[in-house]
Amino acid sequence: MEFIWEAAKYTWAQYDYGRNLKENLEVLKTQMRELRTRESDVKNELNTAEVMHGKKPKGEVTLWLENVEKITSQMTTIEEDYTQVGRHFLCSPVTLGKLVVKKIEEVAKLREKGRFSEGLFAHLLPEMGNMPTTKLVGKTTAERNLEKLWESLMDDEVRIIGVYGMGGVGKTTIMTHIHNRILQSSRIFGITIWVTVSQDANIERLQKGIAIAIGLEFSHEDDEIRRSVKLFQALKRREKFVIILDDMWKKISLEKVGIPEGNACKIVLTTRSKNVCRSMNCQKIIQVEVLSREEAWELFKGKLGADMVLSPEVEQIAKLVTEECDGLPLGIITVASSMRKKDDVREWRNALDELKCSMTEIEGMNDEVFPILKFSYDRLKSESVRSCFLYCALFPEDYRIGDEDLIRYWMAEGLIDDTGDWEKKVDKGHTILNGLIDVCMLVRCKDDEVVMHDLIRDLAIGITRKSPRFVVNAGIQIRGSIGIEEFPEDADRISFMSNKIEMLSGKPNCPKLSTLLLRKNPLSRNISPEFFNRMNSLRVLDLSDTQIQYLPASVSNLENLHALLLNNCRRLREVPSLAKLKRLRILNLSDTDIKELPDGMECLVNLKELYVASTDRRNIVSCNSLVLPDGIVKLYMYECDLSSLPCLSHLQRLQTCIIIYSRSMEWLLPIRDDSTITSLPSIRKLSLGGIPNLRGLCEGVLLPGSFACLRYLTVQYCQVLENVMSLELFQHLQCLEYIGIIGCSKMEEVIKGGEEAMVEEGYNSINNNTILLPNLRSFHLVDLGKLKSICKQVIICPSLNTIVIKGCPRLKKIPLSLGNSTSDVEGEIQGSKEWWDALEWDDPNTKTLLLPFLKVGGQVGGRRMKRRAEEESEEVASTSRQQ
Repeated sequence: MEFIWEAAKYTWAQYDYGRNLKENLEVLKTQMRELRTRESDVKNELNTAEVMHGKKPKGEVTLWLENVEKITSQMTTIEEDYTQVGRHFLCSPVTLGKLVVKKIEEVAKLREKGRFSEGLFAHLLPEMGNMPTTKLVGKTTAERNLEKLWESLMDDEVRIIGVYGMGGVGKTTIMTHIHNRILQSSRIFGITIWVTVSQDANIERLQKGIAIAIGLEFSHEDDEIRRSVKLFQALKRREKFVIILDDMWKKISLEKVGIPEGNACKIVLTTRSKNVCRSMNCQKIIQVEVLSREEAWELFKGKLGADMVLSPEVEQIAKLVTEECDGLPLGIITVASSMRKKDDVREWRNALDELKCSMTEIEGMNDEVFPILKFSYDRLKSESVRSCFLYCALFPEDYRIGDEDLIRYWMAEGLIDDTGDWEKKVDKGHTILNGLIDVCMLVRCKDDEVVMHDLIRDLAIGITRKSPRFVVNAGIQIRGSIGIEEFPEDADRISFMSNKIEMLSGKPNCPKLSTLLLRKNPLSRNISPEFFNRMNSLRVLDLSDTQIQYLPASVSNLENLHALLLNNCRRLREVPSLAKLKRLRILNLSDTDIKELPDGMECLVNLKELYVASTDRRNIVSCNSLVLPDGIVKLYMYECDLSSLPCLSHLQRLQTCIIIYSRSMEWLLPIRDDSTITSLPSIRKLSLGGIPNLRGLCEGVLLPGSFACLRYLTVQYCQVLENVMSLELFQHLQCLEYIGIIGCSKMEEVIKGGEEAMVEEGYNSINNNTILLPNLRSFHLVDLGKLKSICKQVIICPSLNTIVIKGCPRLKKIPLSLGNSTSDVEGEIQGSKEWWDALEWDDPNTKTLLLPFLKVGGQVGGRRMKRRAEEESEEVASTSRQQ
């Protein structure tokens, strides 16, 4: 315990941080050297045991290593700040001295924890869980295909199984069912590994995919043979396992990958080509059959919708339409989806004619499924929607595209009507996106992400080989330098996303080019100075997630640019003048190393979204003198506050505002001479984080309409904040959908006031002691150690479906009423049983609904809690009936 004692001595010496700063810093450096030595020893031991014996670290070891890495990064910041002591007002010796003493304590504790007296390794190896899968379509055919494959897996004489069939026939769907059945039969196979190979696969990608699946770390290993050896040793230790290689396009050497031979290893591959199965020496080759006529019709009807009743004449034509799909599930689904809610027999006859005559006329697109998919593409309701769909082909295969990112690309490209309100265009973008999902041209993979089926992406790429002219080389492991030969003169859009390109050379002549995606490339050797000189039509330039240090001056001449994306370019130090970029709508400079905003910001009269925040507190971007353009709707700032901006009148249209680490801000909206325009009437999302001196949202009385559109409010780690807002303001927030208050250590009440009736006439209320928030869906209170009160009034929130309350031990009352809500609410409430029993409730039904989500001592209440909740619910219902 000598380390703890050593830390305590320095804690006692904190009376004069400034005087002891230099001495304490040297102690901290010594402690850090010893900690890093221990870190190196732990990593070496982990690596050796992982390769030789397949052992994995315990969770506490992984967390310890993460904490060491974190404090190492903080140490770099401290040393940099020490060089600025006395030169910058943010680097005072007292403040830095306090931080150094604190870090000495933390390092001492980490050194103590790093002993790991009970060992470093976990007993269990990682294993993939059940995969989400869709229902098998075509019961008889699907089950026959499934059982053939299962029988082959159970055959000890069969090591490699090939599953082939045309695109869209359902190979991957069958394999997900097989994968989940294998997991349920864990006594047969010890572990199951799934890797999506894809068309542009290579040995390295396949090796890394398998490594991720088994938890083997060699992300920094550049040598193929060394990776192969590590994989071979790790896999050889498994008694019996299955590797599923989905969507193979060519022969791959299993030996080079590192997959051992022998019956202990079963390999199942799926492919569109029987020749691939033969080249891989598959001992069993299974063809996935198409659906029978009856199965196809049942699937088609199901995708039309259960509520759709077809007239006899339409049904007859619909069956002919189904037959044109040749029993291919993907084709049936897309065609049926495009015909939903169509009941005019003439429209059906036309659709049948189009489908019969559908000729792809696309180079290389001779698969039977492509005419069917092309039919669905042609029936997208407008040229704008078709253009938005094709744009998705610019992303790598199987790439998960964020909804918001995709819509911003569309807007910047002008694919969405370029007139009217910015937010209306965002809404229209979501409408287009949802429409593409509805007709199965895009697939929803998460709440805020979509992905393209690889076959549909192939169709889109095929279409864009001519007009519009796309060059798509995304995610295919291009290395080194690329030059003008990769940039055709007639190209409309070009994507080199997710490669290993280090340099862009020459001066390509691309007069029509409107989108250039270069994100997720090193670009460590930067870009030639004249590279953008002949790209005068460029609207979207994405260089995010690269290692560029500066931008070439030629960027300054891109006068038609609408979006300049430089986020996560952590080495970027300088951006040339943007004065000529008057059409720029979106500028993202977040998480870069720039210290000052570029010259010419005042000229960006069409700017709508500005991101200048950083997750690294060393990278402070000065924007206090920024003059915001009229009409800006999204502002993401760091070390800045609204009161420091020269003119607030332009914030009338601001819809999203995110401010983090602003040390000077006390009020979001302070009293000013121009206070009549400080009410943020259009704000929809407001997020404030790490603001040490924040006292509240508003100083003084607000005008009517203040925050009237606010939907999302989050306040995090504002350490002197005692309350978020007044009741007067709170009762105006009729659009509020989410409120989250986290880590505000001095907060005693969320909503201030309300001891007497304060609800104004004209607002939704049942009586003077209630506030109705009809749209509130999510309510989070986390780590508020001094919180005693949420609100003096009862908050009626009939739409609430998520509630989280954790780390609020002094909270005495939960004044929420869920109205007539049923059991659709979910959430998490942590606290002691004594705390829960002492809570006061205005609505007993709310307590009953929330009881199942109570965690006492870290455990969810479970069945006993649920049973108790049901009993209390019955008591409440009985009392209500008696009343």
